[in-house]
Amino acid sequence: MESIVALEALIKENERKIDLQKQQIKNHEAGINKLSRMAFASSENSLEIATELVEKYKKMLEQLQSIEGKELEEKERLVFLAERKKYFDAQPSRIKLNVEQSNDKKLEALRIIEELPIDVNFEDKELFEMATKSIELGLGDLNDISNKLEDIKSEFKAIKDQIDEKNIQELSTIDFFLPIVVLHFYVLSSNIIDNIEFDNERALQKKEAVVNEINAKREKFTTSLKEKEELLKQKQSEENSDKEEIKELESIIKSLNNELKKLKEIKVPEVKIKTFSGFPKYQDWWIRELWVSHQAYFALFKWKEIVSNLCATTEQKKAWSIIFDRWVFIKKLLNDKGSLAYNYHFAFDSLMSTYGELEEELEIKNIESMEMIINQITKKEDFSKNVGFHNINTSYLKFKMDKLKSKDKDSSSDMLF
Repeated sequence: MESIVALEALIKENERKIDLQKQQIKNHEAGINKLSRMAFASSENSLEIATELVEKYKKMLEQLQSIEGKELEEKERLVFLAERKKYFDAQPSRIKLNVEQSNDKKLEALRIIEELPIDVNFEDKELFEMATKSIELGLGDLNDISNKLEDIKSEFKAIKDQIDEKNIQELSTIDFFLPIVVLHFYVLSSNIIDNIEFDNERALQKKEAVVNEINAKREKFTTSLKEKEELLKQKQSEENSDKEEIKELESIIKSLNNELKKLKEIKVPEVKIKTFSGFPKYQDWWIRELWVSHQAYFALFKWKEIVSNLCATTEQKKAWSIIFDRWVFIKKLLNDKGSLAYNYHFAFDSLMSTYGELEEELEIKNIESMEMIINQITKKEDFSKNVGFHNINTSYLKFKMDKLKSKDKDSSSDMLF
């Protein structure tokens, strides 16, 4: 700034005046160069004025330098912010192009960026650290499931708002429970689909590996065959050829042709792509006649078993058993309510169809056909069998009996005193 340069010049100029006046006064006092009274007074006055001016100019300079420093800091800050903005604006593209991180981590990092508040940013390294932990904890899946539950609740509320409250006031206790059961079906069906896709991908990879192996062998044998055939022609054209060597080459060529023929005859089986079009359809009469009909109970039992076979892991089978119990509980409760709960019942079934991949059989012919099948299976079933862990004296029964005995003892002791 020009003002700073000017002030610095004024300070130097007055500092020289101070030095000059001090030297004159010093020489006068030492008797080297005596000054008149007027000249001495003038020197003292000039020294005082110059000193005051230096102090004044220095304060002004400090003030200007302070302002300039703030401006410089602000300028540097703005440059830094501009560079950071450029860095974070390019962050999604940079993450996508990162070759050191897996696709899962890159996708998770991008998802984290999207959910961050506007003024919050993290370095690439920090994002990948968060993404790694998020994947370990399955936070993305949990977030998706949470959002799905909110969707189910919202849709359920919208349907329920259209129902006469008088008809469903006794069912309010399951309002919270019902969307969760729908969500459980959604998660289970999603897991089954994931399992099927994994199996399909693994089967395709296995087929591809077999095909690649066959092609590699074919290429190897073909190359070797050409080399041996050329060598054979060369040997046969020679005047003093070794007959044994020619014979050996012919044998090798024959063997290679046989191997190539075998490879051509190999038929790689086509991969049968599995699909999931939803859970098998259930029938309403199974629920309505439950506990009063062997056929209804047995139909549900078999239906549960079919779905269980779709589950790939023990955890999924256990989860399905719990989900099934809760679904039957709600269905039975709504069924027993009769026509008063039809709309509420329909809302539950609609949510199951939309989110849980679960449909009810509506074709009467199919229902009748299934009824005949169930009747036939029921006749063949031995209902005298018990499960492998059958025990009439269950662990809870033992606990309850011990608890009651302990209670009786305590009561007797109280009576004695």
